[in-house]
Amino acid sequence: MRNVSWVILILLVLHCAGSRHTVSLNDMQYAVSMSPQIYGSDGKIKANGAGVDIIGDIEVTRRYWSLVYSFVPIGDTKKQVADFNQVIATRGAHGVVNFEIENEGCDMNNFAYVIAPAVLPFFPGCSKITFRGKLVRESGR
Repeated sequence: MRNVSWVILILLVLHCAGSRHTVSLNDMQYAVSMSPQIYGSDGKIKANGAGVDIIGDIEVTRRYWSLVYSFVPIGDTKKQVADFNQVIATRGAHGVVNFEIENEGCDMNNFAYVIAPAVLPFFPGCSKITFRGKLVRESGR
């Protein structure tokens, strides 16, 4: 029983700082592709120089928080998706290719290791989630 207690304590100390969120792209209003190709308005696959032109980069980053060893997320990603949609609209793009999502821990998570274990469940964990890609516009539109 004593060994089990040590294992649980070690797991809690190693996995206490950070943040866990679910990214939902259901509210995305534009075509987004993780590859360099995208479907055009005619339903056919298009790529840079073959139906679409890359007009720039897009990157939208937001910070998210969690409590109780990252089991209680605070906030959701709907605002970030809305900001992503807004940038696409502002730039006059028709979609995004080479889309990626990056989840990076915040520097303040390192301070969790100097906090007493009794306080750790209430220490806010942090992560930065970044959406990025290449903005594209259909050629001839």
